[in-house]
Amino acid sequence: MANQTLDSQQTAVESDVLTCAVHPNVETSLRCNRCGRPMCDRCAVRTPVGYRCRECVRGQRKAFFNAQPADPIIQGVVSLPLAAIAAGLMGLVRFGFFGLLIAFWAGSAAGALIADVAYRLVGKRRGEYSWLVVAACIAVGGAAGTLITGFSLTGVLFTAMAVSAAIGRL
Repeated sequence: MANQTLDSQQTAVESDVLTCAVHPNVETSLRCNRCGRPMCDRCAVRTPVGYRCRECVRGQRKAFFNAQPADPIIQGVVSLPLAAIAAGLMGLVRFGFFGLLIAFWAGSAAGALIADVAYRLVGKRRGEYSWLVVAACIAVGGAAGTLITGFSLTGVLFTAMAVSAAIGRL
């Protein structure tokens, strides 16, 4: 009688063993905190609210990034000439140390402003690589504007600060 009870308990324990939904030969006790699917540690993605399966994370990213295919083009077309004009104007400032301070502050403000304009022109839609497109166009436009007005340290500092501010903004 004791053997039958022990066998039934072992069968109950064996039936409660979870296996990963993606890797059926891997036992696990971990479940997605959103959909409840069992997952192994290779499939688990750590998020601020707990572990989730890759499918739930992918679905959440699709909801967050809602850019349309033309959005990076619009953002690039806007930020390139704005950066070129701003860096060209900054390249004309040659006041020594005071000019570098102006370039430092103005670059930060101009980069944030260009990023904000690019973000608003696409209807405040977020793209996964919007920051990269805008930052690259600011860098290219800033380099062109600096070279057109004659290479100066103020133009280079202005461009570097504008790129970093745009990345931070987007």
